[in-house]
Amino acid sequence: MSAIRRSRRKETCGVRLAVLAGCLMRLFYVIFSTIYDRQYDIGMIDLDAGHTVTGGHLAYIQYLFENGHLPDFDPTTVYQFNHPPLHHAISALWLKFASLFLKDTAVLEESLQAVPFVCSLLILAVLLRIVRRFPVEEKTVCFLMTLFAFHPALVLLSGSVNNDCMSLLLTLLCVDAAMAWSRRPGAGNAVRIALAIGFGMMAKQNVAEMAFPIAFVFSYELIRRWREGGLSKAKELFGQFALFGVISIPLGMWFYVRNMILYKMPLVWIYTLPEDSWQYTGDVSVIHRFLWPVPSEMVDNLLHFRLGCGYNVWMQIIRTSVLGEWDMADVGRGVKALAVLLMLTGAALAAAAFVSFLSVFVFRIGRAGKAGRGAILTADRILFVSGYFVNLLFYLKFAYDYPQECSMHFRYIEIELLFPAVALGFVWQNCGRKWAKCALAALLAAFCALSAAMTAVWCLG
Repeated sequence: MSAIRRSRRKETCGVRLAVLAGCLMRLFYVIFSTIYDRQYDIGMIDLDAGHTVTGGHLAYIQYLFENGHLPDFDPTTVYQFNHPPLHHAISALWLKFASLFLKDTAVLEESLQAVPFVCSLLILAVLLRIVRRFPVEEKTVCFLMTLFAFHPALVLLSGSVNNDCMSLLLTLLCVDAAMAWSRRPGAGNAVRIALAIGFGMMAKQNVAEMAFPIAFVFSYELIRRWREGGLSKAKELFGQFALFGVISIPLGMWFYVRNMILYKMPLVWIYTLPEDSWQYTGDVSVIHRFLWPVPSEMVDNLLHFRLGCGYNVWMQIIRTSVLGEWDMADVGRGVKALAVLLMLTGAALAAAAFVSFLSVFVFRIGRAGKAGRGAILTADRILFVSGYFVNLLFYLKFAYDYPQECSMHFRYIEIELLFPAVALGFVWQNCGRKWAKCALAALLAAFCALSAAMTAVWCLG
């Protein structure tokens, strides 16, 4: 027994070290990056300039900081002001608080990274809680948390001053709350789900996509109770569903309804780039955009350590998931080689995770897919399968409707890291072939090392 305890203690220590490494990596990234490094749609902030209205997420934060109220004009007329205000309002409140101690406006502006940094640490905590809800061994938890701790997409989020980091945090809270409710259906957990999705929609509109997987979980539990105890037992859930709607709908929709009433802004309004933009991909065939890029072009790019094929959605997912929109035009050949190696190892891990996802969650192959001890709960399977495909389909529709390279960025579907990763953990845990298990662990180790090296290049290069 003492040997078993020592082994478990060692594995738990490994989990803590993985999380600690992730926290330190994010701290390192934030300290050595400015609010203008590797950002998206941020515009500028200038607290010394007075009450000026310019575009971008930083300008939105500055407007709330200086005026203390929502924009009193049509939000579609100023770039990025159409976003719901939760992240921007919290950032403005942080500026108010920090301004009591920081008198240098440049330092005060840089302190805005504190908000996404804290959110990125909370993301690690929520991911750990979600992983531990599954019947996995502690060493598998360590495997998965190492992946999450070092994944470049999540590291980049820690310094991202737009609303991406907070929206991912709240999306993960939707998943965690739905898993908690499926285990113990009750008013308390229903309120947790409602608050998560309601506040999520106050941070970014695409969090609303989680309403579909949550509805599937609700429906499954309703049908299960109906079959077991008839209508009388199923009716116990109606009050919880009503409570969920009463909280989540007003909380999530008030900003959009307000703008529709005041400014006739559509409930779904997205800023679009013109067709003469250099990012426009609408003139490329649908096959090359959504299936495979031109093969000769892809091979030539890899041979010359270029990325390219920006019109292809899958290449963009692979590229932006590990490099963001980082411009490598002025970097040396060694850094380009590092970037390509990071892309290739990331693509290999993603492919293994996708196959694992189909095997474990969709086709129920292996021990985790069967009934009995160590199996995945049906409600969790429904949540993960529907969550994965709903988010992917919305993403592909978005990329089709708005044919620009920026529309295919991985930051729009970063929740998709979770679903296949958990499946990969199950496959790694239950794999009977030692060589395959070692190969997966080695691939993860290489990916983490390359990610750490790339982070160092971003921060110190």
